[in-house]
Amino acid sequence: MSEIRTRFAPSPSGYLHIGGARTALFNYLYAKAMKGSFVIRVEDTDQERSTPESEKIILDSLEWLGIKADEGVREGGPYAPYRQSERLDHYRPFTEKLLAAGNAYPCFCTDEELEAKQERSRKLGLPHVYDGKCRNLTSEEAKAKIDAGEPHAIRFKVEPNEIAVNDLVQGKVKFDARLIGDFVIVKSDGFPSYNYAVVIDDHEMKISHVIRGVGHLSNTPRQILIHEALGLPLPVYAHISEIVGTDRKKLSKRRGATSVLFFKELGYLSEGLVNYMALLGWYPEDAVEFMPDGELARKFDVARCSKSPAMFDFFQANDESEFDPTKLSREELGKIINGKSKLNWLNQKYLRHYPTEQVWDLALPFLEKDARVAALIRSDEANVRRAFASVKEYIYTLEDAVPYLKEIFREKVEMDADAKAMAGTPEAKTVLEAFLALLDEKKPATPDEFGEAIKETGARSGQKGKGLFMPVRAAATGSLAGLELNVLFSLLGWQIVQERVRFSLDSL
Repeated sequence: MSEIRTRFAPSPSGYLHIGGARTALFNYLYAKAMKGSFVIRVEDTDQERSTPESEKIILDSLEWLGIKADEGVREGGPYAPYRQSERLDHYRPFTEKLLAAGNAYPCFCTDEELEAKQERSRKLGLPHVYDGKCRNLTSEEAKAKIDAGEPHAIRFKVEPNEIAVNDLVQGKVKFDARLIGDFVIVKSDGFPSYNYAVVIDDHEMKISHVIRGVGHLSNTPRQILIHEALGLPLPVYAHISEIVGTDRKKLSKRRGATSVLFFKELGYLSEGLVNYMALLGWYPEDAVEFMPDGELARKFDVARCSKSPAMFDFFQANDESEFDPTKLSREELGKIINGKSKLNWLNQKYLRHYPTEQVWDLALPFLEKDARVAALIRSDEANVRRAFASVKEYIYTLEDAVPYLKEIFREKVEMDADAKAMAGTPEAKTVLEAFLALLDEKKPATPDEFGEAIKETGARSGQKGKGLFMPVRAAATGSLAGLELNVLFSLLGWQIVQERVRFSLDSL
């Protein structure tokens, strides 16, 4: 069996979003699982949209995710260059071969002509197919136009046949070539089109498997036609499922499809995000979803990918048609992030899995953003580290540690006006007295034990819901909103909770 070689070929015209990162990951994982090679190639033939800044962001994002290429624009390799704009001389011999065989021809149609034809098709509600105006020009006519300096593209000649795509994920999919029409393979600026360059690059780089999103399935018949005309062997195709949000609509830049570095900024571990993305359209045979320490790469098999849309459940279903998470404040984000997402669950497991020292080093930049916590670390780092070791068992992101540490190291509780109003009623005082008594009796230590103590407080005081929880929160924290009480109390210890509640009760 020849070597398995996969590739990720981003266009450097934006950031690396979840869909692109998942494609890169699946290619990387399959190559690793099959002891093959993974290639990163930059497809920058769209000169108007491609930028070096975008290329850097994409490559840096992959590096943060731990998706490392065996060959690529940064790594080099035997099939360099790995940037399409530097490979123009590679495409010319293939273009000449297609022209000589009559499989391609020069097209002199102007942009204005083509746009007018597309507009007519739109108005008629028909799919646009090139009408072949330049297809039947004689070689003499074409040469005369070229010699006269007329700008021209090169079109591939498509015959009216059926094209079958045999896909590892989607199965056999058939396309009618009459709905494709003659398509451009070399643009008038001399740069190859996507569908053309990708065929030549994959062939020369010996790519064995093309794994990409199902949105590219419609490009595949064009690429198959080029392969066949040039006598090149086909790679194995695997078009992985679409990603949708909790509203069942396709992710887009205005519907939650944001940069992977956005998750880094929120304090997610790269390992947690990678594990989560792997489960978007693929599932391990043993059904064990948490896969640390290289287990993911050992288990992955592209043949187990699903056709069904994969749900990105990080954001809650949004009533608004569009939202851009990068433009929202932390408070606004908190309202739309799904706290029970699989990403949160996995990230918490990774935070618990890794040694405290390792997580502390990753968390430090987030902790030091807060002036109060930064001051605590400078004055008493050993105690803050000890507290952090306990806190990390309960947080979902590195950023989540900040409010817990601030609450743990508070010197005293001062209730705000709303908290005083809540805790000052006769019913609330009854709740607090019952809670203090139960702390003495039960001496709870774990979140579950504190939960039981609060529940029994309700039974003794005759209160429930807000009438039970809010007075306890107000007296213990000085506010009506904040951290999960059971977790916070287990970190503080019952004696400190008791002191806080007693102090607040005495101050009323």
